[in-house]
Amino acid sequence: MGDNTPRNIGLPMLIVVLMSICLFSFSGIAYSTARHSYEQSVSMVERTKNYYGACSEAEELLSTLSDVPAEGATYNFPFGTAMDELIVSVVPADNEKGFEITEWVIADTASWEAPTSAGGGGPQGPSAPGEGGGGPQGPQAPSGGPQAPSGGPQAPSE
Repeated sequence: MGDNTPRNIGLPMLIVVLMSICLFSFSGIAYSTARHSYEQSVSMVERTKNYYGACSEAEELLSTLSDVPAEGATYNFPFGTAMDELIVSVVPADNEKGFEITEWVIADTASWEAPTSAGGGGPQGPSAPGEGGGGPQGPQAPSGGPQAPSGGPQAPSE
């Protein structure tokens, strides 16, 4: 006749559900990592192509160069997203024929400037005048009065 005892499937089903959630999470993380690596490698290939294009332009210009000023000359070749440029500097050779390359460098032409606190006091809202409103850069100098000159550390005055 029939066995009417209740089946206990709650704990095994809970383990299967938790394992499935873990596997889906790990597969999502793996997919995200692989996609990021792919996008990064594609951008690196594009940057490399742009760099070698700038190198080719520089070599073409240098091959047509016949006269270099006595003080030398510097040529700039922007590449990529206009944030990088190849800088080539040349001076006349010692034997008065041709030139010598003194510099062949990549320079970053983009600059980052810290935001100013023009009426903002960070996430708390605008700060009252005279208060050194904070922000991601730290506290700001109070407005009015002498302020240190910008442009980096200064030598002490005597």
